[in-house]
Amino acid sequence: MSKILPFKKTSAALPGTSLLLPLILASLLSACATAPNESDGSNGSVSGANSAEINTNQAAATPTSEDSQPIPAPLDIEYGHFSEDVLARVIIAEMAGQRGYNQKALNDYLELARETNDLNIIKRASRIASFLRDVPASIETGNLWLAKEPNSQEALRTLAFQMVAMGRYREAMDHLRNLLAQGATIDFRLITNQTAIDNNAALMIDALIADFEELTALYPANQSLRLGLAHLYQQNTQIEQAYELVRVLAQEMNDNPEVVILEVDLLEQMGNTALAEKRLEQGLRNNENHKELRFQYGRKLLDEQRYREAHDQFQIIVEQFPEDYDMLYSLALISMEINMLNEAKQYFQRLVENAQRLDDAHYYLGYINVQENNPTEAIGHFINVNSGGNFLQAQRSLAELMIRAGRYPEVKARFQNIRFRNPDYNIPLLTLEANVLLDKGLFNEASTVLNNAVGAFPNNIQLLFLRSVYAQEVNDLLLMEVDLRKIIQLNPTSPVAYNSLGYTLADRTNRFDEAYQLILRAVELAPNDPAIIDSLGWVQYRLGLYEEARENLDRAYELFPDHEVAAHLGEVLWVMGDKSAARKVWRRALESQPDSEHIRSTMERLTSDSSI
Repeated sequence: MSKILPFKKTSAALPGTSLLLPLILASLLSACATAPNESDGSNGSVSGANSAEINTNQAAATPTSEDSQPIPAPLDIEYGHFSEDVLARVIIAEMAGQRGYNQKALNDYLELARETNDLNIIKRASRIASFLRDVPASIETGNLWLAKEPNSQEALRTLAFQMVAMGRYREAMDHLRNLLAQGATIDFRLITNQTAIDNNAALMIDALIADFEELTALYPANQSLRLGLAHLYQQNTQIEQAYELVRVLAQEMNDNPEVVILEVDLLEQMGNTALAEKRLEQGLRNNENHKELRFQYGRKLLDEQRYREAHDQFQIIVEQFPEDYDMLYSLALISMEINMLNEAKQYFQRLVENAQRLDDAHYYLGYINVQENNPTEAIGHFINVNSGGNFLQAQRSLAELMIRAGRYPEVKARFQNIRFRNPDYNIPLLTLEANVLLDKGLFNEASTVLNNAVGAFPNNIQLLFLRSVYAQEVNDLLLMEVDLRKIIQLNPTSPVAYNSLGYTLADRTNRFDEAYQLILRAVELAPNDPAIIDSLGWVQYRLGLYEEARENLDRAYELFPDHEVAAHLGEVLWVMGDKSAARKVWRRALESQPDSEHIRSTMERLTSDSSI
């Protein structure tokens, strides 16, 4: 167990496939956001509403590029109806809108609507306000419209939408109630999609549920209304009530995919995962081409680590939707997880060919080529990773490969160029470069990098730690102590610095009392850290406090059965005369790490034999 390293050094910077599951799940989160919500629209209740109602995920008050685009042409304004002055102002407003001066057009129409109270002017102003997502103007013109035409479905829909955007859900329900009375088709996701992401919705959800229940009693056959009520029940943690509604709806609507997905979600919340999986399979049999349903099934298989079956489901999705590159990326990661590297390689190459997820695709193509022992091809891919979450890992892999190939000057120049263009990468790339050099045993080059880096950033704790690692490697204990004491000065509550310095003084010098005080301070700061407990036991052993040493080393080994701790514990047991127990500890540690230099050297020093 290292007493100095504040981070793990690795000889290979590429992740094993066992680490890919979090990446796969992360990619699925973004894929979920783009997967279409395809449903059959049966009975017109869930998906058969008009487009103004279905687009419920788009906040009405959020400006878009439409603000600078010409407003749509008027539909039903009768120009001959106006006076000459009003007609001139209407024409000016229209010209402003067609030239992209949309706010002026809206302002002019608002003034005209207030002055004339003309229905055609009001309609035009309302539609422009909706186009510009101007909530206050939409509400004002919507109310003017309703005052002139109380049963206008367009005005009622507009007002309902704007009230939802403002979180005034019960006022929206008043307008939707009027629409229902006129026989209009309504998608009640207009409300429930918004309440699902509104942190303030919980304050009124009970009242909103009561409104939905009242309407459901009046319109019991309205499937969209019942589905909306089920969503509200779920948001209010009334899971059983939600499930009973959805179970019936799924039967009525012949396993409508959206309803099946909600049913599965509710079953999982109720802990009935077996039935949830069964319902997903049934839903897929009835909707073989539904992407979102198959996606949910594949993701469930991933959650259960059934990677082969998940792979097959995502492969079907990619075959059905070849241009869905999020799904293709997920399939590539799953293929890596199950070690189907040739297949994964083809998928990542396809992403590159279509200029999709280039940084991720190049990174994993580099990884695969490393596994296939193609370093030149791997270098070519790692060089093309220019940003993203894998950027630094790619640079480390690139540095390892190029240093191994004797091309260190090239990678050094590359890192300098990156740091010059983006100073935020100064510390990460300097520490990365020095770490790789240390791993490769290039201590002179590492010394140059670290001395220059600490000179440029003298108070950077990460660089100071790394130089203390270098100093320990070359046995420059004076430099190591200077850097670690500087860290303690900069961060007096750093247990790692106290422990690192204390352990080294105990292990490589005779300054045992000083080492003991440093380690005791580390124990105060991190009493349950096994590395620190191991250091405490070791310094106690060096001080001749054998019983205390054995007790602490036993505890450290129980917390973290590391080979270095085993070497320490075995030595204490041996010196205390319990040689059988010492050999048992060493034997157990060698089973998991047969090449442990710590144990072999300890055994040889104590027994003149490095074998058990």
